Amino acid sequence: MKKVLLIVLGFAFVNEPIFGQCNPYFDFEQGNRWEITSYNAKGKSQGRQLTEIKSMVRRSNGWDAIMHLTLYDKKDKVVYSKDVEMICSDGVVSMDMTRLIPDEQLQAFRDMNMKIEMDNLEIPSDLEPGMALDEGSVTISGDIPMQMTVAITNRTVEGKESITTSAGTFDCYKINYATTTRMLMNIEGRGTDWIAEGVGLVKTETYNSSGKLISYSVLTSR
Repeated sequence: MKKVLLIVLGFAFVNEPIFGQCNPYFDFEQGNRWEITSYNAKGKSQGRQLTEIKSMVRRSNGWDAIMHLTLYDKKDKVVYSKDVEMICSDGVVSMDMTRLIPDEQLQAFRDMNMKIEMDNLEIPSDLEPGMALDEGSVTISGDIPMQMTVAITNRTVEGKESITTSAGTFDCYKINYATTTRMLMNIEGRGTDWIAEGVGLVKTETYNSSGKLISYSVLTSR
């Protein structure tokens, strides 16, 4: 799996793609914008992220997209704002891992020349219930000798469900996985993603090792 040094907090949507389809779940078009909102277990907003596709280049086997990302904390202050690249190749899109890091941890690293290194998760173009998917990880570090790593394992497509958010109602594939967070100690947990064709990632939930909901994020506008 290719290791990249990118931040791609991406939930995608599409109107009528002009660059040709590479992956049916991530049909990007230049100028598309969307917003994701994160909540704690009690439903209190913890921040939001805005993404806009600035440019796209069509390749023989897919596309390259430049996206501008702005992440806000729960007080609606900017945590970071930058351009990032996302690539679709031979029907496979690499999916970001930074969404699995708690917002408070990202904010703690933001003033320390934050570095993010990822083995991204991949989303193939032919999801089916029962399918086993690849694993991934993300590591963040800063000026001080401290780092955090989140690893994803046991990732499988569990089935299909309909998910409704303020952005609409979507037919989604439900993907479950296990998480291991390594910092001062190992913390086990699990998560669930809901991915819709032509929309991308619609919702995520994270749980502790006992199955208690910790946080969730949803597509709130597009």
